[in-house]
Amino acid sequence: QGRPGKNGDEHAGLKFFAVSGHIERPGVYCVPMGTTARELLDLAGGVSGGRPLGAIQPGGASSNFIGPGQLDVELDFGTLQAAGSMLGSGAIVVMAEGTDLLAAATNVLRFFRDESCGKCVPCRVGSTKAHVILDGLLAAGGGPGGVNGEVRDLAEVMRRTSICGLGQVALGPVMSVLRLAEDHG
Repeated sequence: QGRPGKNGDEHAGLKFFAVSGHIERPGVYCVPMGTTARELLDLAGGVSGGRPLGAIQPGGASSNFIGPGQLDVELDFGTLQAAGSMLGSGAIVVMAEGTDLLAAATNVLRFFRDESCGKCVPCRVGSTKAHVILDGLLAAGGGPGGVNGEVRDLAEVMRRTSICGLGQVALGPVMSVLRLAEDHG
């Protein structure tokens, strides 16, 4: 079974999405590939308490955040990639407006830092250094505007030189939060 996409392509099959976070009806939903993020969030009852949406992570911890202006993106491999994120595991985390997205992304980075096998220097050292910088910034009350060029450089070096995917995506969520802040700043 296919579902016509916006660009005339056809999405095939079904996909399970585990929707969690600030959502009225967290759970696992099986929907046709190509269902939009907006349709899925509506199916799950919308943001809890009727609050405005801040952002979602559409594909698990390693996926980049997308903002409220991107909710009409089709949940499919190619369309999410073109939107700057990825489908990944389909574990969608919903965050209401007012959530500290940089803190959430730094928490994801901490997870990746802890999960690094340590074999390659870019991942082992880069994720540790970036976490120290971001954790210090957050402890001082800073936000996305206070993230320095060193973190951006670390993200690029890790993306290009880490041996495996973990190091290549570890700073992706942080960088996506910075892009969202720039778009709304």
